Amino acid sequence: MSDYLSAAELADLVGCKPNQRAAMTHWLSDNNWRYVIDKNGLPKVARAYRDRKLGLTTDKKTEKYDASPNLEAFA
Repeated sequence: MSDYLSAAELADLVGCKPNQRAAMTHWLSDNNWRYVIDKNGLPKVARAYRDRKLGLTTDKKTEKYDASPNLEAFA
């Protein structure tokens, strides 16, 4: 299984036919989804991004920094 949605899966998400690349791109842009265009003109959306955007994952965001400062660093 690829890390990116197939044309059929993306068309199902967007509500168009798999060969309607402009409609897919327009919908993704209007709904503020991140995507890239491949060499064939098909927008590519990562499966993990789709899962997070739709709330399908149970992964919690990890905090980049600790909640409190490390006071031992100043000793």
